[in-house]
Amino acid sequence: MKNEIDWTLARKNFNPKTKQPFKRGRNWAIVAYPDSLPENWKDIIRQEPIAISPLHDKDINPDGTKKKPHYHLLLSYKGNKSFEQMDQIARALRAPIPERVNSLTGAARYLTHMDNPEKYQYDSSFIETYGGFDLESCLALSTGDKRQALRDMLTFISENDIMHLKDFADYCMSEEAPAGWFELLTERNTLFIKEYIKSNWQKIQSSNADKER
Repeated sequence: MKNEIDWTLARKNFNPKTKQPFKRGRNWAIVAYPDSLPENWKDIIRQEPIAISPLHDKDINPDGTKKKPHYHLLLSYKGNKSFEQMDQIARALRAPIPERVNSLTGAARYLTHMDNPEKYQYDSSFIETYGGFDLESCLALSTGDKRQALRDMLTFISENDIMHLKDFADYCMSEEAPAGWFELLTERNTLFIKEYIKSNWQKIQSSNADKER
């Protein structure tokens, strides 16, 4: 017999990644599954500042099997919210525990895998928003964000002795890369970054030659 979950019971504040409780924060994410959601689930969250991803029904596991269809829900408040407050919403949706979001832009862009070209690309026009959630500003990287991200990209190239554009592009396409790196690489900075990598390679070659003398 299938075990029934009592969704009225509050859950423990425990981050499985850090093994520590989630701190209060403005931005939170919830993963919800269609076969668990109550019929009126959108009415439950309609008053919250929330963005709902298209149904992720084409995601693939590392072993090639299909992932269980799910939605990504992103909530962004003007003030901090506790895990307990967010868990109350998650339990109303019969969803796993909520997780605090560090990068609102990164989480918003992940709603359709914008910065993960190796994953299925969902149509951003199917993102639904409620409660005044400003999706457009969340999806766009500000000029300051782009400049800082470009500095971080160059630092990464230098510190990791990147000598081929392909290696850096592969990293930018990976799940480990920060939000927006692939976009910055492909939109307007490819030539500059290519020359920076070439210069980095030349510097490494020159340094190795000096050591051999």
